[in-house]
Amino acid sequence: MSTPEPRRGLTIWLLIALPLVLQFAFVGLAASIASLVTTLPDGATTFTNLPQALVLFSAYVVFAAAIWLVARHLGSPTAVLVIRRTPLGRSVALSVVAFVAIVAASAALEPVFHGAESQDIAFGAWPSSPGGLLALVVSGVTIVAAAALTEELYFRGLLYGQLDRRWGVAAAVVWSAGVFGLAHFEPNAFPSLFVLGLILGLLRLRTQSFWPGAAVHAANNLLAFVALLLAVN
Repeated sequence: MSTPEPRRGLTIWLLIALPLVLQFAFVGLAASIASLVTTLPDGATTFTNLPQALVLFSAYVVFAAAIWLVARHLGSPTAVLVIRRTPLGRSVALSVVAFVAIVAASAALEPVFHGAESQDIAFGAWPSSPGGLLALVVSGVTIVAAAALTEELYFRGLLYGQLDRRWGVAAAVVWSAGVFGLAHFEPNAFPSLFVLGLILGLLRLRTQSFWPGAAVHAANNLLAFVALLLAVN
């Protein structure tokens, strides 16, 4: 399969930015509409509020659709987003190394920058209603699967690919990691997110596939989600 020809100029970068812009706009609009008909948590993100959980899940659906449409505009979506098979044994070995490196980096950086604490995620009490339990399930799917898959498609697929074509692999790894960190809008969490992005970028470089990074990202998010569940009193 041929590699899509690079497009030049400001237009391509506006196009690349479109999925992020649409996702942020959707969250703001949907949250505003939801707040008119129901009660949303004030400030902190919670896992047990169903309207909030549905808004966040829907935002990642919008994000995924926008990524696919932009990739389709640039060429074959599977080629643009590096959705391709990769040797299993080598990918598993590299993924394990990447995951261990991410956990070690997070453990070293968290006591210094308190990035996880700064993200203001409050679990609250364990849900006792069907709506609360459903919200917890939706939140888990959103964090572990939807966020990991779409963020890898965007940052290590769409964005990484365009950076690589224009400025080379080093720029692709570093700048995609930087944008990944900045897109979370948490200054204290930026160092950990930047390192996470660097490691996932290197994994993408070594495997030339979206799948290993998505698996490692999902495992990292699952670890964080389970840690929050275990911390509930």
